Amino acid sequence: MLSDRDYYSRPPRRNPWGFSAWSGVGTLIYLNAIIFLVQALLDRNDTLMQGLALMGNKPWQLWRLVTYQFLHASFSHIFLNMYGVWLFGRMVEQALGKTRFLLLYLFSGVLGGVFYLLANQGSLVSCVGASGAEFGVMVAAALAFPQAQFFLLLPPIPVRLWVLALVYCVLEVVMLNNNGTIAHIAHLGGALGGFLFMRQLLRPRRSSSGGWGPGRPSAPPPPPKSPFTSQESDVSDAPIDSEELNRILDKLSRQGIDQLTPREKASLSRAAEALKHRQP
Repeated sequence: MLSDRDYYSRPPRRNPWGFSAWSGVGTLIYLNAIIFLVQALLDRNDTLMQGLALMGNKPWQLWRLVTYQFLHASFSHIFLNMYGVWLFGRMVEQALGKTRFLLLYLFSGVLGGVFYLLANQGSLVSCVGASGAEFGVMVAAALAFPQAQFFLLLPPIPVRLWVLALVYCVLEVVMLNNNGTIAHIAHLGGALGGFLFMRQLLRPRRSSSGGWGPGRPSAPPPPPKSPFTSQESDVSDAPIDSEELNRILDKLSRQGIDQLTPREKASLSRAAEALKHRQP
């Protein structure tokens, strides 16, 4: 039963970096790290770069808009990008969930790649890295948690997240004419991707009945439930059997509370409440 589980009274085990290995953030960091190791140790002829990097002279090889995001030119390149994904991605994934977070990441990276192709048509210079996707995640975090505070190293002052994101984007605009090795236009495209993605999620949709809603006809409220009707009772009131409870608790132990579905969390909460009020 619930009281017999020693892990119920303590937080689920997570790795020391503050994210679950199966979370969206964990998946991206591990995947990028593995590909970078393959590049460094096995890809001596830069085969991955030639076939997967974004190239201005090959704009119709559309798979490159995705694959370039997982290639990096140096250790410092991947470290800074993954640090940004870790720093901002945990906040965004908490707000959006794993699936939407990964879609946001890929959408921002793709839009950043499109911006790069438009600005570098015919160029033989390749573009790689997750910076565009990272900028999209940063902007999404700033829109979801604008008042969150970050403590800068230089200068050592606290700053609001919306200010931090705005400053970074302005710097990218200022650096557009710099002929260095950084694709600032891809960063701006990724930032725009994060903005558009979050705006679509936050925008109220007009329903066909004329009111504001999720974009489908509104229905009258359901009639009050009666014990004499055959309607299925609400999930929040349904009892939970021991087999289902054991399954949820085992999943909690293996994957952490973040991986439980809303239904599983509600069932676990009901079981805990029942245990609390159980007569000795």
